[in-house]
Amino acid sequence: MKQPDDNGKKIKCRAFELDMLRGLAVLMMMLHHFIFDLRYLLGLNIFAFQEAWWFDSLLRPVFLFIFLGVSGVCCTFSRSNSKRALKMILAALLLTVATVAVWLITDLELAIFFNILHLLAFGTLIYSLLEKKISTDKVLQSILIAAGSVLIWAATIIPYAPRPEGYLLLPLGFLPQDRIVMGDYMPILPWLGFFFIGAALGRLLYAGGCSLFPNAPQRLLKVVSPLTWLGRNALMVYIFHQPIILLILFGLRQIGLI
Repeated sequence: MKQPDDNGKKIKCRAFELDMLRGLAVLMMMLHHFIFDLRYLLGLNIFAFQEAWWFDSLLRPVFLFIFLGVSGVCCTFSRSNSKRALKMILAALLLTVATVAVWLITDLELAIFFNILHLLAFGTLIYSLLEKKISTDKVLQSILIAAGSVLIWAATIIPYAPRPEGYLLLPLGFLPQDRIVMGDYMPILPWLGFFFIGAALGRLLYAGGCSLFPNAPQRLLKVVSPLTWLGRNALMVYIFHQPIILLILFGLRQIGLI
């Protein structure tokens, strides 16, 4: 995003705090996948805390909320959310094809049919269709927050709903009784709600298209630069980090180090 300076020239203006928060969430996701691979794919009896209620019900949702909420806010800064949505849809489809191929070839239960990448693609596509109205309509911004809250609340009915026979409702969160094990899964309910809330808050808090901390000291910016880099490159990091981690781990196993 750019805005005019005192001389009328265009200067770059980026909300570093959003990159930092998203980078932190990406870093925690990478660590989670790393310890998941060690425990469940390599069968090492370590990191048992992943099965604890506090990890699954408290810690993990916090970082997912940060990542999805910030991703929603960042729609405010995009020049073309429709192009971003198309790129993410293509990336999500490639991810599904690649993981299904790995599953069929190796029997590793890594197939991904709907996860955070699919979710962000879907949310960004919806936002792009509403974007022009959202930018000028405070009521619609409030409706987005309300819609997000409703989606989060609606997820509470899923455990009590009848199990479907097929996989058509998989994106919504309704899984069949006899289902295959998936490498990752993140349904629309409740997680798209956090994205919508972030998108609406982005319009309210970042109407000027700039950081909320324009006078942040350079020392701070330098310290958090690794996280901001991760945040700016979240899509590429997400796509490539797991194959790289698995390649390293299985390579270490082959030479007997783990």
